[in-house]
Formats: sequence, structure tokens, C-alpha cells
Amino acid sequence: MRKLTLLFASFALCGALFPTAFAATDGPYTTSTPIPSTSTDWVSSLTFQQFNPALGTLTAVEVDLHGSFDTTITVTNTSPDPSSGTARTEVQFTAQDGGLNLAPTPQIDLLSGTYAYSLPGGGNVTSPLISTSTSASGTYSAAPILAEFTGLGTYALPASTFTQTVLSNTGGNTAASQVTSAGLTGSVTYFYTPVPEPSSVALLGLGMASVLAFARRRRSA
Repeated sequence: MRKLTLLFASFALCGALFPTAFAATDGPYTTSTPIPSTSTDWVSSLTFQQFNPALGTLTAVEVDLHGSFDTTITVTNTSPDPSSGTARTEVQFTAQDGGLNLAPTPQIDLLSGTYAYSLPGGGNVTSPLISTSTSASGTYSAAPILAEFTGLGTYALPASTFTQTVLSNTGGNTAASQVTSAGLTGSVTYFYTPVPEPSSVALLGLGMASVLAFARRRRSA
């Protein structure tokens, strides 16, 4: 019983003297990159700093996308008869590396608020500025994907937009067009198993040596 008590006391002393050796390691971290709001349609890429393998072993990657756009819609009645209805702008954000086959890749299909109109024959009207935004995410743990995100450089994820006007009309022949600027922000969160810090390992060894020395002194007392 005395030996068991001595063992527990020794480990408690080690933890008290060298708390850094038992401290929790850093958790997952996030890196992000924006594509500024630009007139659609555009083709660009989201460029992320890769996960440094010196930190540990990458176990999963979470990709988050946040898309937003501003639009104005112009509706034109090309007939002599009156027309009325609603118009909306749709922007599809795509970010996909075909080589990696991220499945499912976070995609954004974003519709603006509805703009209602009523036009006489030959009339036209332009909406005020309409803004909207949304987000999507996906988590991946397949080895080829983790390998692409691991290194000391950057990883580029191709991105693009496709924009169109959605029109619902009654009456004379009517057409709609839009002027739109869209932006996309991408964030990557790295989940990993960290490697012990050299200082922590050294402190742990020193702590165990102190435990053994403490035990020897107790036995000789």
C-alpha cells in the first residue's frame, strides 16, 4: 500500500512540476481566401495555404464557401400589349477540382429576391440594387484529398460563376437582363493529430527522472 501511495504521489509531483509536458496541444485551425466582388461571369481560383506536415498528421479537411452578389434587373416589354410579372437573378458558384473529385463539392446556387414589375406596351424598368448571400460546406478525409492539401506551398481550388435571369411574365412579350457583381470567400479548416513538441517530450523525461529520484529518496529514508 505504501508503494502504491508513493507511485501516485510521484506522478502528482511530476504533473505539478512539469505541467507543460501534459498540456493539451493546439486544435484544428482555419485558413481563408477571398475572390473580391467582380462583374459576372468570372473564372478564378481560391488559393489556400497548405497544411504543414511538421504539425502532425492531417485527418480531415472542411471546405466552407460563402457567396454573395449584388444585382440590378432591367425588364423590357417588346410588344404593344401590357405585361406584368416577376424577375430574379440567379448566380451559380462552382468550386471544384476535377482531378481530386471532391464529392460532394460545396456548391452554391443563389437566387436574388423577387422584383415585381408592371409595364405598358413598349415600356421598360430597372430594379433597385438587390443583394443576397449564402454559404455551403463539405468535409473530406480521403487520402488523395488530404495529400493535395498537405505541403509547404499553396493549394488552388478553381472557381467560377454562371449568371442568368429568371423571368415569370404574363401579357406581351417581355425580356429581362441583369448587371451583377459576385464575390466568393473560401475557408479551409484542417483537422489533425499533432506531434508532441520537443520541449514537452524533454520536460516529460525530466519529470520522470525527478519521480525516480523522489522514489529513491523515500526508500532510503
